Amino acid sequence: MSEGNGNCSLVEVADGLKAKYEQPRAALVPLLFAVQTRDGRVTDEAEQEIADLLQIDTEQVHEAVTFYPLLSEKPLGKILIQVCHNISCSLLGVEPLIDVLENELGIKAGEVTPDGEIGLRRSECLGCCCDAPMMLVGEKFFGNLTEEKVKDVVAKLKAGEEVVNDSPLTPTNEIENPALSGNFKVPNASSIKVAEARGAYQIAKKVLKEMSPEEITNQVKASGLRGQGGAGFPTGLKWSFVPKTDGQKYLTVNCDESEPGTCKDREILRRDPHKLIEGIIIASKAIGVTKSYIYIRREFYEPAQILDRAIQEAYDSGYLGKDILGTGMDLDVYTHPGGGAYICGEETGLIQSLEGRKGWPRIKPPFPAVQGLFWKPTVVNNVETISNVPFIMEKGVEAYRSRGTEKSPGTKLFGVSGHVKRPGVYELPMGVPLRDLIFGYADGIREGHSLKAVIPGGSSVPILKAEEIDVNMDFESTAEAGTMLGSGGAIVMDETVKIPEALEVLSRFYAHESCGQCTPCREGGIWIYKILHRMNSGLGRKGDIELLLDLAANMDGTTICPLAAAAAWPVQSAIKKFPEEFEALLY
Repeated sequence: MSEGNGNCSLVEVADGLKAKYEQPRAALVPLLFAVQTRDGRVTDEAEQEIADLLQIDTEQVHEAVTFYPLLSEKPLGKILIQVCHNISCSLLGVEPLIDVLENELGIKAGEVTPDGEIGLRRSECLGCCCDAPMMLVGEKFFGNLTEEKVKDVVAKLKAGEEVVNDSPLTPTNEIENPALSGNFKVPNASSIKVAEARGAYQIAKKVLKEMSPEEITNQVKASGLRGQGGAGFPTGLKWSFVPKTDGQKYLTVNCDESEPGTCKDREILRRDPHKLIEGIIIASKAIGVTKSYIYIRREFYEPAQILDRAIQEAYDSGYLGKDILGTGMDLDVYTHPGGGAYICGEETGLIQSLEGRKGWPRIKPPFPAVQGLFWKPTVVNNVETISNVPFIMEKGVEAYRSRGTEKSPGTKLFGVSGHVKRPGVYELPMGVPLRDLIFGYADGIREGHSLKAVIPGGSSVPILKAEEIDVNMDFESTAEAGTMLGSGGAIVMDETVKIPEALEVLSRFYAHESCGQCTPCREGGIWIYKILHRMNSGLGRKGDIELLLDLAANMDGTTICPLAAAAAWPVQSAIKKFPEEFEALLY
């Protein structure tokens, strides 16, 4: 994800970036980050400089700067501290820690210290939910924050001392014959030597030499592998939609992991990036792809660095590039940074962003498989989805289908965050009981407290009360229970949580992340947040609950992409499940 060598001129950086893409404009966002790294912000002069380099209008450059939250026209400070204040971090007490940061730095969130050295800002979900509460200090993760840890970091920054990355390995379980997590506890498994010693790329060699694209696709179809980003669409079927014609096609891997409560893809990148790369190689053979892009959220600095090293190792070892392993297949794999916009997790918003535009989702049809990136046939798959492919090709269909359920086969990486003793990411069979996930693998509710509610599949899915958690975690069972599997990220809340306050945090996120393209989402999301904020501030009034429900109903299913619905469902389910808490706020 590196935007270029710091010793290179911007012209050289631009030339290097443009070579990766079919259209020069696609280099816009990474080039803007290169300028921001150089200058500490994006100035008007820099916008003109980039416009000239990419031969586009300055208005198009400015549009990107104002759309992506991680780009800034104002100075950010030489070191920027970003503190997550979304749901998992909020549940575990991040607000007092933000107060500590403000006091220690002598500034408020959104400001920079008078010497220009340190900036502080609140951020929405940073994809590190199982290490909550957490913050980014420059490019370094700090998880499981305490007041002492926060003060120590600030003291070192003020003294000009280096702060050491503190992103602990998230707890995981051990499962027999894992599809995804087999190398998670292996030291240095992200290096190609260790990965090869444990079998990496062996199945890719066999598949490239012995199997046709149709055979690969049919095996993935037969396995029943479904998209693990939340939608659950059959993977092999999606591949089969790509036209069987000559010409450029693309595989884009979605690692814009921004759904609050979700932190599974991050663990794959950190612990076993070569599994993802091997999956990309096999999928590319099946689809007929010679270029693949991994769209990775820029906040994933450490995972992106690990992934970039792994990609270079794969090139050096002959697994990527020209004539891979003497098979005649060419494949280039590139990483591309997101700009901090959750909407770019939607596949067409991701494509728009990759093309150097603001991430406004496209109307479908046409679907990406027919007209996607640069209007060429494109498959967009989640990191976890693609990482399952080597196991399926090596162990076979029956081995994959031997776990999980008939319609939701295989295993999945389930995340558990919030008020549990052992938050973590656990590979388990599809259909594992939610109760077992919480009280078994995550070791139950924190000492002295009791379960109140669970959001079972990331922030956008309907909430469940404590007495409703006897549900199996697969696509069909969760739907029958009135919720969804989503990303599989369970957010656990104990009896101390006030549901209207938790809902306010979620509604703030969706209001902030609306791309603004569709009126129901743009206006409804901020309206819902303002009502909830007013209610929780002691100014609730008669009719607020009905207004919230009316707004949610008008957002569900009325927009180009599902973000508005994702904002509406938590509102509808929280009021339905906990009406008395909302009624208590009315005066």
